Amino acid sequence: MGLSIQFESKTLELPAIFEKEHSRSVLEYYDQPPSFKISYRIKEKNRAHFYTADFFVISDDWIGWEEWKTEDDIIKLSIEYPERYQLDENGIWRCPPAEKHAENYGLSFRVKISKDLNMNYVRNIKFLEDYLLKGNLSVDKEDKEHICNLISENPGITIRELLEKSVNLQVDNLYISFILGNFYMDIENESIPEFSARLYISQEYKKALSNIILSTSTPSSKINVFFKINSGEKVIWDGVTWIILNVGNTSIILINDEKETIDVPVATFEYLLKEGKIKGISKKDCNDEELEIIKKASPLELVKANEKFVLLQPYLNGEGYKGNEPVTERTIQNWMRKYREAEKKYGYGYVGLLSQEYKKGNRNKRISDGVQLLMETHIREKYENIKQANMKKVYLQFCQACIDDGYDPPSYYTFTKNVKKTPCYDRVKKRKGPKAAYAIGEFIYELRSETPRHGDRIFEICHLDHTELDIELRCSVTGKNLGRPWATFLVDAFSRRLLAIYISYDPPSYRSCMMVLRECVKRYSRFPSAIVVDGGKEFESVYFETLLTRNRCVKFRRPGAKARFGNVVERLFGTTNEMFINNLTGNTQIMKNVRQVVKEINPKNNSIWILEDFVRLLNKWAYEIYDQTEHTGLGISPHDMYEHSIKTSGAREVTRVIYDETFKILTLPTTKKGEAKVMPGYGVKINRIYYWASVFRNGLIENRQVFVRYDPFNMGIAYAFINNKWVELQSEKFNLFKNRSEKEVNIAFEELKRRAMLSEKKQSVTIKMLSDFLNSIESEELLLAQRLKDRAMRNLYVVEGGKVNLEEFEHKPKIGEMTEKENIRLIVNNQGEESCQRYKNDIDTLKIEFESYEGL
Repeated sequence: MGLSIQFESKTLELPAIFEKEHSRSVLEYYDQPPSFKISYRIKEKNRAHFYTADFFVISDDWIGWEEWKTEDDIIKLSIEYPERYQLDENGIWRCPPAEKHAENYGLSFRVKISKDLNMNYVRNIKFLEDYLLKGNLSVDKEDKEHICNLISENPGITIRELLEKSVNLQVDNLYISFILGNFYMDIENESIPEFSARLYISQEYKKALSNIILSTSTPSSKINVFFKINSGEKVIWDGVTWIILNVGNTSIILINDEKETIDVPVATFEYLLKEGKIKGISKKDCNDEELEIIKKASPLELVKANEKFVLLQPYLNGEGYKGNEPVTERTIQNWMRKYREAEKKYGYGYVGLLSQEYKKGNRNKRISDGVQLLMETHIREKYENIKQANMKKVYLQFCQACIDDGYDPPSYYTFTKNVKKTPCYDRVKKRKGPKAAYAIGEFIYELRSETPRHGDRIFEICHLDHTELDIELRCSVTGKNLGRPWATFLVDAFSRRLLAIYISYDPPSYRSCMMVLRECVKRYSRFPSAIVVDGGKEFESVYFETLLTRNRCVKFRRPGAKARFGNVVERLFGTTNEMFINNLTGNTQIMKNVRQVVKEINPKNNSIWILEDFVRLLNKWAYEIYDQTEHTGLGISPHDMYEHSIKTSGAREVTRVIYDETFKILTLPTTKKGEAKVMPGYGVKINRIYYWASVFRNGLIENRQVFVRYDPFNMGIAYAFINNKWVELQSEKFNLFKNRSEKEVNIAFEELKRRAMLSEKKQSVTIKMLSDFLNSIESEELLLAQRLKDRAMRNLYVVEGGKVNLEEFEHKPKIGEMTEKENIRLIVNNQGEESCQRYKNDIDTLKIEFESYEGL
């Protein structure tokens, strides 16, 4: 629809959005429409509250509100709120209170459930979306004829088979041909991403072939067992056995083994029975009993039963006892008796030959019900809580409670066995919380069988995250330790390829996101279709959301404290440390045992790598070595998996993003409003600074709002959209703000603001005060560390203008704080001649080379 649509559920609402986006009958739809009031009765009381639907839909034949629920949720809600959610006689879920509100406006309301979604269709649409969103598609004439001829000669040929027969075919042309209607695929029932979908020259041709097959086949009959809904019958629902206590006109009362009761509307119960969610337990189900006996037999018992069966074969054929058998005639007769009894009871005599030793022994409970109840109470209330009491201590309390009630307490071993009956995940969750229990929880490999968690092709799902690298770096000029850098990784989930890396000394921010996405477009001319991020503030910024929306990228937010949802990128962080960083001098492995670290081996004092050299080697490792190494989860290298996806899913030239000046400007951040007013004689004000260009000398532009953007790494320039093009602006203090980062300017501004608050004269910070402060000597110490880091970054990511000018790094040092070597001024601490000599020696042997980098 050309708008950014929000969704709460990746597995429910997002597929519904895809379905609406590409439906020909849907004209418009909106997420989270305005709330309205609904009222209904619950437990003989009136209840009213505001309600927000998931969507408001306008289609050719229907207009109204729409709510989406999973099948399990709607069933639970219909039991809890039977007046709000109901299942009608046609098997359709309804919400009468919301329908009543819609009728007042002549509109409709409907409840949709997960079963209404065709996930195979949604998956196919997502696979073809890059082509569907592109207009003016065309196919090479030779490829079109080749595809159509192959399909005509081989009706029902699969995509995989066609690609194998067409080595020189551009795969993109195959999918574009389908969208243009040159051939037919059943996208509702067959899978395109698995390349198993069958191709036909037309839909009618496919129907004709299907009818021929149906006319020659004999349908098989299937016997269905009808379950009667009567009081006393047993049913299984979600693994729990229930007994039907009462069957009423409107509801059915169920009771379980723990004497808990539940009222289920008759329509809901019949729906669950029809869908197989509830299964009736037959009073005598021979097949199940026979299967249970075989399941419980040990391998040794099965071997013995097989030996018995072989020995009985002559007798089953009517022969008598010969006397050369390894067992007596009485034993043979005993086996035959058991065989015939089982044959009569189960229909299979073999079952009677199983010894069923699992039934041996005393199966009666050795602990009275009172002791068992007391023990479960102590475990639940005194052990499984956040106090994390010792098990032995709880056992002693339990023993004392048994003695007080006149019971003989069981052994500590019996008590521990009962404690362990609770699943380990539930036990840890109750004692230490969900975050601690997450590590031992069930691993969800796929959200649904129809939706692979890593997508069906490259660039469909990418993971973006940050980490602080385990290495200390130093300044290339002063030799000063600059600390540990931050890395931002963009990883393709399908191929596990590291698409882009951005290294910075600054903590994660929107700038890191901007630069890594720029790097991705620069290297591949592609933008991800979806990005998985965590709950970091930088991912919630308006700038980041706008950047993704402009490039039709969906953002998935993974749950907090659940690293497995981002295990692709998290695992790659670990691989980078293990395979690369831990082999470099200055790595911080030893800091895990900080109490054992002495000055001589502290990584801060032994760092030798500068940022420029470190990033060059990191890029070589990531883009060449890791990329060509076999990935254990794939069986092939990320590079080969990437190339394989291109061969089968297409290069997707229709999604190409040109890395030019316009793209770089569009990826720059803007202000909260996105616009600024052109003030006559001053220009536009962006982040407290005025920017000017000669085009502002125009009466038609003055006092008008224009779109603006600024460069966070060079506050000396900004951009304004004037006369249908982006124009570069210069700040009023260009020489002062040139090559100063947004962060450095903000540090100075915050310092001035703090001083103004503490002073007797409560005054606001002006641009003159800011410029005077930036020029002053007293700002040097405050901003020095940030300037060193920014300078190292500019050596890597140079904005327009080429290499960094070393002279701009000069400051006004105090006497004794400066030494000069080869026309380069170095700032050193007054730590004696030995310290100064060390820096001199470093510079003598240091060769600094700057390479052009067009990242900005």
